[in-house]
Amino acid sequence: MKQEILYCLFDQIIYSADNVDIIELFKHLHPKVMLGLPMLEGTSPASCFPRSAIGYEAVCYSRIWSEVFATDIFASKFHDALLDHRVGMLFRNKVLAPGGSKEPIETLYDFLGREPSIQAFIDIKAEYSL
Repeated sequence: MKQEILYCLFDQIIYSADNVDIIELFKHLHPKVMLGLPMLEGTSPASCFPRSAIGYEAVCYSRIWSEVFATDIFASKFHDALLDHRVGMLFRNKVLAPGGSKEPIETLYDFLGREPSIQAFIDIKAEYSL
């Protein structure tokens, strides 16, 4: 996750500034995000980041947020009711049926009955990082 956040920050900076030295930027960001994980000497991770060259822009943020929201939905509605027809139909009617006609946060609120939370995502990442 740290690496994904590192790439997100890197991506945002190179798309919001002119004439960025991507190698120096990556060397600057790496220790601040990776918190003690060293960057291998003689490597250039910035040059291996194809998203910076193909118009990826903020998609990496969207991918992380979609995982956060999916984890919240699963933990709060499906964890103990994976095959529950009622929960499945509620998801279908509240999330899938409206499609893009509502703001995503509004769709999540309607389905969850509350504001979405990052807690389930944090819990699952903490559980699997041990």
